[in-house]
Amino acid sequence: MSSTFIIILIVVLVAILLGFYIFAMVMRKKTENRILNLEERKEHLFDLPVQEEIDAIKKMHLVGQSQTIFREWNQKWIDLSSNSFADLENHIFEAEDLNDSFHFFRARESVADSEGQIEVMESEVESIRNGIAKLTEQEKRNSNKIQESLDLYETLRNDITDNTEQYGAVITEIEKQLDNIETEFSQFVTLNSTGDPIEAAEVLETAEEHTIALRSITEQIPGYIEKIEKELPKQISELQEAYDKFKEEAYALPATINVDEKMIEINSTLKHAAGLLEQFELEQVELEITQAQVKIEELYAVFEKEYGARRNVEKRSGVLKEYIEHTRQNNKNLLLEIDHVTQSYILSGNEKGYVRGYQEHLDTLDEEVNHVLSDIEHNTAPYSQLSRKVNAVVETLEDIEKNQLKISNLLIGLKDEEKAAQEIADQFDSELRIIKRYVEKKNLPGLPKDYLDLFFMTGDRIQSLFKELNKVRINIDTINHLVDVSTEDMHVLKEATDNLVDHAILAEQLMQYANRYKTTDERVAVGISRALHLFEANQNYNASYDEIKKTLELVEPGAAERISRVYFKDKPKPDYR
Repeated sequence: MSSTFIIILIVVLVAILLGFYIFAMVMRKKTENRILNLEERKEHLFDLPVQEEIDAIKKMHLVGQSQTIFREWNQKWIDLSSNSFADLENHIFEAEDLNDSFHFFRARESVADSEGQIEVMESEVESIRNGIAKLTEQEKRNSNKIQESLDLYETLRNDITDNTEQYGAVITEIEKQLDNIETEFSQFVTLNSTGDPIEAAEVLETAEEHTIALRSITEQIPGYIEKIEKELPKQISELQEAYDKFKEEAYALPATINVDEKMIEINSTLKHAAGLLEQFELEQVELEITQAQVKIEELYAVFEKEYGARRNVEKRSGVLKEYIEHTRQNNKNLLLEIDHVTQSYILSGNEKGYVRGYQEHLDTLDEEVNHVLSDIEHNTAPYSQLSRKVNAVVETLEDIEKNQLKISNLLIGLKDEEKAAQEIADQFDSELRIIKRYVEKKNLPGLPKDYLDLFFMTGDRIQSLFKELNKVRINIDTINHLVDVSTEDMHVLKEATDNLVDHAILAEQLMQYANRYKTTDERVAVGISRALHLFEANQNYNASYDEIKKTLELVEPGAAERISRVYFKDKPKPDYR
């Protein structure tokens, strides 16, 4: 083996040993730093004034629930200070020993275990200190709050004492509740002074809640007493007074209402409400009062309804007989009028049958009124029931009277309708002659058949109207129908006449105008010939106008429209009257 190789081997070994040494020193240093950190955390934890805080709590001489909680925290501290600190010391010593003997990995594991252990210890110490602090804080809060709660209680007691008369019989229960609250305050003082601030705080909170609740209740009680002892009894007294007056005047109340029974129920409800109020059952008191008010209002409604019904009956019943006789006389007069009218007119609406029906209805109403008047005289029915009957009779009489008036107006209007129809017939007859003369003056070569048919049909319709009007007994419905139909026929005839005359005149004017193109354009010559034939031979003036208009449009577009506008602008409006 050469010397060079040996030297290289030695260098490599030295390098390896040097590298291991450096690694060992670094690992040892890191672990040593962690151990030093553990020592510092242990010392800080050990130096915390936990024992002093525990000793301060011991001087408070806690009892009850507070004592139980304190013992739990104290025992945890004893276990921690006696066992956990010693165990942590051993683990730290073991880690130092392993680190010094270059057992780096085991040393790191031991340090990690110690770190976990001290974290648990720190958490437990924090819990212990917080629990002890809460006990101390609770004592301070109790001391601060007691005066506020006592002031609240004293204010309530003074208010109640100064206003005893407002609470009536309920004052006994109120004072009992005040005594109970005072007992709770005494219990608080005892617990707090003997060293149980937690349980004392619970008792104080309960006493304060009871004080606030009693304050709320006492604020409501005067209002309920006012209703139970004054407002509702006053209403009951008014109801009783009204009821006595009704009985004195022999009112007949509805069979569905037993006033005596209702009054007993209302008084019983109020009595029950008073008992519930003494027990502080305010929701039930409100319910009972509401029920009493509903029953009172129901009776008020009955009395008011009967009183109002009596006034209505007294006002209307006295005229029922006269109203019936008045309506009956109107009916007789109407029958006579119908008999007179039917000598000249045919009635198609069964008017006479209706009037006879009214007579039968009036006889029935007369019997009903007799029963109603008997009930009124002997007080055998409630006025509300009698009022409905009286109102029904009056409404029926009013309906009969309206129908009588309607028929009477119809009869009176027959003569007017006849006169109006006669005037219309005369007017149409005159207009028909005027239309005939108007068309004749146009000197047309003849008239189209459809126009002549319309003219003669309209004339026949007007003659039918004259015929109906000349009958001994006329049917006004038939006449009115003929008037309507004739009016429509005359309207159509006038439009047809205007259309006929306009197209005839325009056809002549357009043919005269087109003659200027007749010699130069064969189409115009042919068109004029066709239009002239339609005009003279067929008397079809509409077709003649359309033909010459179409022809003129070929040689001078717009000329026919221009001539038509001038014609209609200057054309006088026909007067057929």
